[in-house]
Amino acid sequence: MSDVRDLPEGCGVEVLDGALIVKPRPLPIHQRILRRLAAVLEAQLPDGWQLETAIDVMPAEGPLDYLAPDIVVFGADVPLNTRPIPGDRILLVIEVVSKGSRREDRGSKPLAYAEAGIQHFWRVEGPASGSLPLTVHTHVLDADACAYVETAVESGSFTTTVIDPIHVDLTKLLP
Repeated sequence: MSDVRDLPEGCGVEVLDGALIVKPRPLPIHQRILRRLAAVLEAQLPDGWQLETAIDVMPAEGPLDYLAPDIVVFGADVPLNTRPIPGDRILLVIEVVSKGSRREDRGSKPLAYAEAGIQHFWRVEGPASGSLPLTVHTHVLDADACAYVETAVESGSFTTTVIDPIHVDLTKLLP
């Protein structure tokens, strides 16, 4: 565990079920969608919450899951020098799916997030994953089943009430 925590920042690796995953840097389209979505959400977050992108989180220690979701909304009381962010302090994780991350973003990562008790998971599909239009699959945790239940598939404009009403216009996220 300490070996993972001691990795240099920005090294592009994750650990899922104890297996090391080396990840290449994402395509510019992936980064643009991620950056613009994060800006929209962060501007509307109520007090008590903060948002960061591509930070280390640790949903579980056994088996070890040490991941870097694209967007993480977590408690404002968590110091910004905390690494990794514990799963029990996270409200929402968002993955922007790329061609190279489809299997993890659609399967094993949501499972790890659900097992950690993270209440909300969003999966963003679009040009980075080879599909159009840009859509957001929203999920809420079913604690009894320890799994996510899809609540909506959004495209265009939508309002979410994960925290407070937050309006997102997906058409403004693309170039």
